[in-house]
Amino acid sequence: MELALNEIYARHGRIFSTKSIADYFNSKSWYHGTISAENFDESVFNKYEKANRDLIVEVMEEKGYR
Repeated sequence: MELALNEIYARHGRIFSTKSIADYFNSKSWYHGTISAENFDESVFNKYEKANRDLIVEVMEEKGYR
């Protein structure tokens, strides 16, 4: 679930500070991290990405993953 959530961010170029997440996305040919977490603006998400983000976060919280 954590990777699914972070893929939404990765597809918009967010750079990850957590080593395991950074390593995972850095291994993908499509990933190009260019935006720091501090400078990332979620307004780039379309309505489907926002809905998916919200659903994933909701399920993660329900299951105690977050």
